[in-house]
Amino acid sequence: MAAGDDRSPNYPPPAKRQKKTSTTTAAAASSLGLDVLLEIFMRLPSLATLVRAALTCRAWRRAVASSPDFRRRFRETHPAPLLLGLFFDPPDATSVQAPAIPIFPTFVPARAADDRDHTAAVRGGDFFLLTSLQERPGGCWDIHDCRGGYILVGNRAQKVMAVLNPLARRSERFFDFGHGSEDTTHHGNAMALDARLLCSEENPKSFRVVRATVFSSDTGDWSILPWVDVLPIHPPMEYKPWLLNSNMRAKGLLYWVYSNRKHMLTLDTATMDFSVAELPKLVMSRECSFAAGETIDGRPCVVYALKFGVCLFFQRIDEDGVKRWLMDKPTSLGTQLDAIFGKLKDKYSELKVMAVSDGFAYLATSLRYHCAYATTPSWVLSLCLETMKLEKLFQRPYEFESCVHPYVMSWPLSLVGNYGRFALKDSP
Repeated sequence: MAAGDDRSPNYPPPAKRQKKTSTTTAAAASSLGLDVLLEIFMRLPSLATLVRAALTCRAWRRAVASSPDFRRRFRETHPAPLLLGLFFDPPDATSVQAPAIPIFPTFVPARAADDRDHTAAVRGGDFFLLTSLQERPGGCWDIHDCRGGYILVGNRAQKVMAVLNPLARRSERFFDFGHGSEDTTHHGNAMALDARLLCSEENPKSFRVVRATVFSSDTGDWSILPWVDVLPIHPPMEYKPWLLNSNMRAKGLLYWVYSNRKHMLTLDTATMDFSVAELPKLVMSRECSFAAGETIDGRPCVVYALKFGVCLFFQRIDEDGVKRWLMDKPTSLGTQLDAIFGKLKDKYSELKVMAVSDGFAYLATSLRYHCAYATTPSWVLSLCLETMKLEKLFQRPYEFESCVHPYVMSWPLSLVGNYGRFALKDSP
C-alpha cells in the first residue's frame, strides 16, 4: 500500500467492485433470449420504466424498437395514462402584440416524488420549451393542442406555428400560421377553429395539424376539408355562431362548441367529415362548466360540473330513436373535498372542468370571494371517470381561466425503428 494511503488492504477499492458487479450483470442480461427479455419488459410497471430499461444498451433498445407487436401488447396491458404534468397557456396568450422577449407556456409536473422513472422522464425533457423556442422571435407562444408526445404552439404576433417534442428536446416543424388556416364562413359569419393535432399510434413520427384545413408532416402541405351546414335552421342575419376554442377530443373525434353552448361541431378524423349535434340543455347554463373527452376505453363523453356536483353524459339512442347526450354517473364530490381540504373547502365556491383526457377529468377550485390580494391558492385535481375518485395534483397561486393541456407520456421515438446512435451495428 502506498504511503499516505489509509485504506485497508483487506477491501478492494469500491470502484473496482462496482465495475465487476456491473460487468457480471450485463453478461447475465445479454444471455437472455429475445422472447424472455421482452416478457420481462412487459412486466415493468410503466412506460417510463420501460424507456429507462430499454435504453440501457443498444441491444435492448433494438429488441423493443424492432417489435411492433411488443409495442401493441405493452399498450394493451398498460392502458392507464402516465401523466407527466400539465401545460398552462401564458396569461396574455390572446395578445397579438409581440414583446421583445418570448413568453412561453408554463409546465407543472404531476406529483410523483416516489417514482424515480417518472421524475427522470420529466427532468430529461425540455418542458419549459427553452431549447425549442428560445432562438425564435419574440411574442407570446400559446398551446393549441397536446397529443401523442407532441405539443402544438402558435405565435399570433409572428404568425408562426410549431410542433414540438419536449421529451426528445427538439422541434419537429415550424410553419406559417397563415397558410391554409384562413377562417371559414357560414351564412356570412366568420368561423374560426383552433388547431388540433392528429398523431399515429402505428407511426409516432407522423402527425397532422387540423383546422378547417389539414397540414401533413409527411407531405408538408395543407389540404382543405369539406365544410358542413352547421345549424339545422338558417339563423337570423344578426346571429353569429362563434365557436369556443377549447381543447376537446375523444379518440378519433375532435370537438368545438358554439358560443351559445347549444351545439357542438364534431370532426370524425377517420372520414374527415364534420357533423353537428345538440348538447344537453344542462350545459347551456353559464353557471356550469363542461368539457368533452374520452373514458379510459376511448368512449366519448361530456363531463359537467355545477358547484361541487359532477356528472357524465354519453351518447345513446333515446326513446324516439335519436342519438343524444344522456346523463350518467351523477356524483357529489363534497365528501371527498371535505376529506382533502377540511375547512378550507368553505373558501371555494365550485369546481371547474378544465380538460378531459384518457379517462380523467382535470378540475380546478374557484374561490368563493374574488379578491386581488387573496392568499388562498387554487388547486388542480384529477377525477378518475371510472371510479369517480378525486386526487390533488398541485396548487396555483391564483385562479386561472386559460386552457389546461395534460401531457401524457406517449411511446417515444427512441423506441421506434433502428437508427442513429441507438442502431446496433452487425458484426463483420
